[in-house]
Amino acid sequence: MPKKSGTLSVKELKLIETKFSLTPARLATELARQDKARAGARKASPRGKARAAFDFGSQAPADTRKFYPDFPIGRFEGDPHLVWVKPDIFRHEPDASNPFRFIRANGEEIAPGVMLTDGGSIPRSLWFVKDLSPWSYAPAFLIHDWLFELHHANKDTRSFEAVRDIMLEGVRTLMETRVCDANRLAFDLIYAGIDSVVARQVWERTG
Repeated sequence: MPKKSGTLSVKELKLIETKFSLTPARLATELARQDKARAGARKASPRGKARAAFDFGSQAPADTRKFYPDFPIGRFEGDPHLVWVKPDIFRHEPDASNPFRFIRANGEEIAPGVMLTDGGSIPRSLWFVKDLSPWSYAPAFLIHDWLFELHHANKDTRSFEAVRDIMLEGVRTLMETRVCDANRLAFDLIYAGIDSVVARQVWERTG
């Protein structure tokens, strides 16, 4: 059995170091440091922008990409009601008496209806990263899935970027309200995934 360092094996730690040129702990520390620096730069800059050092495969230009502190904190209400359909697939059925919903910082309320979901589309190769699995941030994943459903049914006019940002508002809300650990590495890997070419291809599918 491989030796463990925290929750990761030595092999897993080396994999992250190879990909990001930093250990997970140092990467999270560096991201937090950059957030603080960017916040100061935005106050000092007339355009309120700061360039990113890490882009994590994002499709957004480096000088327009948002970062953890840029996403406002909302609140989740109600409880998701998931019914098992088959392995890894659940059906969300709203509870009429206390429907699950996300109240954004701007007051907008998003309440998912009936839909099928497999949780977050987290590649299995990344499940070993602490707090990163298809169900780690389930409330935010459900909101994201629902907005994709509305888009594919032509019932919502939001852009891909707007839906991406709402998902990240949900993830940050879960972290800042201590429902989930504030894991910056997980946050940025989720960002990379939902802002990827693959995610956009799913968004652009018809039907």
